[in-house]
Amino acid sequence: MKLLGTVFLLTVLGASAARAQPSDAPCVNGAVPTERDLGLAKVVGAGRLNFLNEGPGCPSEAATCRQRAYVVSGDLLLTGRSAGAYVCVFYPNTGGGSAGWVQSARLARLPVDVAPPPSAWAGRWANEDDSIVLKVKGAALVADGHAYYPSAHPPASQFPGGPNLGDLSGTATPNGKTVVFTDKDPNGCTAALTLVGGLLVVADDGHCGGMNVSFSGVYTRK
Repeated sequence: MKLLGTVFLLTVLGASAARAQPSDAPCVNGAVPTERDLGLAKVVGAGRLNFLNEGPGCPSEAATCRQRAYVVSGDLLLTGRSAGAYVCVFYPNTGGGSAGWVQSARLARLPVDVAPPPSAWAGRWANEDDSIVLKVKGAALVADGHAYYPSAHPPASQFPGGPNLGDLSGTATPNGKTVVFTDKDPNGCTAALTLVGGLLVVADDGHCGGMNVSFSGVYTRK
């Protein structure tokens, strides 16, 4: 998930400049940051709730649609678009998280602060080896982020020069639950950070570092 690093001097843009437009991309981990109207939900009801794939006849309860990944009552999920009786969801965990479709009837929607205070953003956020530290400066946020490909410490036999790097830094003011940073260089990095409860969803424009490096993903506070 994760460019020779460049330090970005960042300013605020409208959120639409950085957020990728929703597409026909499947409901999988890498596509989660492109979901619109992200929300939160808690799993309710008894028994496992299996994640379901897309494809012919899916999502459905057919065995061919069922993933090995599942959640149980009380688990917290990031929610995206709906498709009939199913909702695209993401469950964060230490292995990078799991995404797929689940039955909407097994979800209890939770309120999301549409204008969280600056203090709600503060802290160190991580997505595997990638991290973004946000500090409060008045009504604004100061960002210091680092991303890697393929990881922070790849095998020397495969990457003798070390990982490709990406850096994110600057000061910007949130607009509702989203803050957008952009490099003044028209070919530079633009990244949107959206705070959804205790999850930080990051979508960049693919120009935020060396080859294959990206800040896009779902971050949890550490």
